[in-house]
Amino acid sequence: MEALTPASADDLPPLGVLIADDPFWRYRAGDLVREGVAHLRVWTTVAIPPGHLAVVTETSQAASVTESAGHIWGELARTYGRSVVLLEHYLAPEAGEGAEILDLVRIGVDGSPRWTRVWPTAEEHPRHPELERWMAACGHRIVSLPASAFARCQPEGD
Repeated sequence: MEALTPASADDLPPLGVLIADDPFWRYRAGDLVREGVAHLRVWTTVAIPPGHLAVVTETSQAASVTESAGHIWGELARTYGRSVVLLEHYLAPEAGEGAEILDLVRIGVDGSPRWTRVWPTAEEHPRHPELERWMAACGHRIVSLPASAFARCQPEGD
């Protein structure tokens, strides 16, 4: 997989209060026929103007968060406003045992999603220090899910 260009820390607001934590959040898949399940967490942001930062962690094999990013952002924007910042969080076994990836999802004027890497970033990249500071201040709260969160596929009883 091609490495993504690192995001700018200017695009990553500081976290405020966690206002939503739904380990079985359902979303429409890219083809709009299937439904995916992910862990959704939403924080207020400590920014001017204040906003929201949403993190979607893929937990289901039924539908990919990546292929559904545009639909997911649209649903979050209807709920939290168009300035919502969306991060995609997932395990990356190809990067080593327990490796996690955090990507910023941007929606272009044409409605298509584009990704930039938040973490990890190469140490030699000029944006690494600013992203490392953001991760230390905010990002590690985002990726601190228990390993069992990635094993969930469906809520019990479904």
